[in-house]
Amino acid sequence: MKSLTPFVHLLPPLAEQHRIVAKVDELMALCDRLKAGLAESRTRQERLAATLIESALQAA
Repeated sequence: MKSLTPFVHLLPPLAEQHRIVAKVDELMALCDRLKAGLAESRTRQERLAATLIESALQAA
C-alpha cells in the first residue's frame, strides 16, 4: 500500500469552510424554492389549458 504522506491536503481555514457551507445551504434553499415555484406554475398552466379546452368545447 502506498503512503499518502507525500500528498499535501490543503483545506481553507475553518471559518471559510463554515462560510462555504452556509452559502451552499442558502443556494440549496433557493433551488428548493425555485423547484416549488416551477411545479406551481406547471399546475396552473395545466388548469388553464384544461379550462380553455373546456370553454372551447362548450362554445362549439
